[in-house]
Amino acid sequence: MDTEKIEAIAEETARDLSLSLFDLEVAREGSRAVLRVYLDREGGVTLSEIQSFSRRFGAVLDVEDPLQEPYVLEVSSPGVNRRLRKPKHFALSVGQRVKVALLSPIEGRRNFVGTLTGFDSDGIDIKEGGTQVRIDYDQIRKASLDVTQEELFGKEKKKK
Repeated sequence: MDTEKIEAIAEETARDLSLSLFDLEVAREGSRAVLRVYLDREGGVTLSEIQSFSRRFGAVLDVEDPLQEPYVLEVSSPGVNRRLRKPKHFALSVGQRVKVALLSPIEGRRNFVGTLTGFDSDGIDIKEGGTQVRIDYDQIRKASLDVTQEELFGKEKKKK
């Protein structure tokens, strides 16, 4: 399976539709491969844009056949609490609140929630309360944005 070729095709297809490829992953579920594509754009992605991408990308995959096995194509937006897996994801998220679960503890803790203050090729920096924490990418089990309902919908006005 040529994941680099699949990713290149997905990026080109997304770009043609004025979208950006946020992430792509291939998972195995039973005898089939599942190809998950996450699209994004400033202001969000509409259902019709996801459908257009899915049709176009699926047609190109049928011709190019980079998977060479049965697969299921799933296309969606990464959502507001999107998973962060690659340095480019962290680059887009500097200044935002993140939740990070670790493979092994740092200072006795495996979970951190705070503001992503920086990143480089080796890892990320999170400010949690008044403490700055450095986490190497190879220590991260799972990371995602941590957007609260209050941030999404704003504070409710108190009744007088």
